[in-house]
Amino acid sequence: MKRLPAVFGPVKSRRLGLSLGVDPLGWPKVCSFDCLYCEIGPTKVHTLVRRPYRPTSEIKEALSQKLQAPELHYEVLTFAGSGEPTLHLELGELIAFAKDLTDRPLCLLTNSSLLWKKELRQEIKACDIILPSLDAGREETFYLLNRPVKGLSFLKIIEGLKKLREEFAGEIWLEIMLVEGVNDSLEEIESLVSLVKRIAPERVQLNTIDRPPAYVGLKALSLKRLEEIATLFEPQAEVISREALQKKGGKRSPQREEILALLSRRPCPSEEIAQALSYDYQKTLAILEELVKKGQLKTKVYERKLFYYL
Repeated sequence: MKRLPAVFGPVKSRRLGLSLGVDPLGWPKVCSFDCLYCEIGPTKVHTLVRRPYRPTSEIKEALSQKLQAPELHYEVLTFAGSGEPTLHLELGELIAFAKDLTDRPLCLLTNSSLLWKKELRQEIKACDIILPSLDAGREETFYLLNRPVKGLSFLKIIEGLKKLREEFAGEIWLEIMLVEGVNDSLEEIESLVSLVKRIAPERVQLNTIDRPPAYVGLKALSLKRLEEIATLFEPQAEVISREALQKKGGKRSPQREEILALLSRRPCPSEEIAQALSYDYQKTLAILEELVKKGQLKTKVYERKLFYYL
């Protein structure tokens, strides 16, 4: 397969809004896990070794060129892509480079597998939001569901998340991917609730399968079951599955006139616009992108959020 581009999007992300992606890895998939549910497919390079999987100079050049595009509009810049981005040895250099180029919030998606490394935590501290994952409350479930590379223990994952909380000044949004019959038992959820209390993220976000997984035979949880589980966390977790976000935002098609009328009263982030007007969220992002490009809306960043205004 042809190597994937170093910079992609913007994509309409259910969690982050209009996200410009940076992939430090390329292809084939490089990861410290081989999760049963992964939508990218099975891991091809199963490793904990950090190295420049793609030349850092190539990524910088691609990002510079992309950010110079006059019609580009995005809400966040996200380090993600085909595998585990923290495996890229020069990730800290890339984050610092991006910080100098954009006023948008910098986000990092990670499976949490290298957060126990102090040098990595130092590299990523310039991010505004880190979105780590924790899918298991017990060691046996961790090995069953996430299938980590040899030498990576469940205790290291928890240690890394706790250290991140102690040291990181930005926001932590912890994602838990739930699979029916694998990690959704009451015992498992109670263990997860206990661990989450110790990690203390700003948000806990529950998800389930909604695309073909790497390995067959897996089933998604119903929205009702996800909502029941969410109430067991304190504060209550958010459900971010496709079905939940469609319900949350509404099903109305966005109307330019209504959006402009709302923003004439006060600046709003995209999520708030969709909720206030009962719009489909991803369609709302498309309209906002169009209005910004036409010069009918302006944007500004405040407290790690992008606000739209007239």
